[in-house]
Amino acid sequence: MITHADGTRRLLLTTPIEASRLDDSLALAAHQLQHTITKAFEVRLVVVGHQMHAARIDAHSPASRADFRADYDALTYSYTEVPEAVRSGVRALMDHYHLVYAALDLLVDRAGCWWLVDLNPAGQHDWLQCELPRLTIATSLARTLAAGRTEPTPAAAHSCGTPA
Repeated sequence: MITHADGTRRLLLTTPIEASRLDDSLALAAHQLQHTITKAFEVRLVVVGHQMHAARIDAHSPASRADFRADYDALTYSYTEVPEAVRSGVRALMDHYHLVYAALDLLVDRAGCWWLVDLNPAGQHDWLQCELPRLTIATSLARTLAAGRTEPTPAAAHSCGTPA
């Protein structure tokens, strides 16, 4: 989020940058740059305890293909399964950071490789459940809170091998 001098705020979206535009001036301030991943689709994965709720997000405009937050009207949502190798890695990540809840953004490339973009321990989810009611994220949250779970419990087992 960027706050301008006049107090207005705007979201800082993913912006593709050509390598030729990168120069020594980058050393003057912090930046977050990453290689472009040509994605087939995105996945918002909401984890509550050991329950994983995955929503596939398909972008249908140039702006939403760069960052789905740029054009919500150009998105379609569907239920999706998460491969066991990815689920195992997510469980290990949640355990490592002692998290009970997180929203993760992942990209899936055309070869079917899953890429973690970020993990937000306070990430939004309700908009997904409005689009895909069978995700039952709110139910998982309610059950976790009703059970008094505030500390994570380690996953039973982890497979930290290289995804196929």
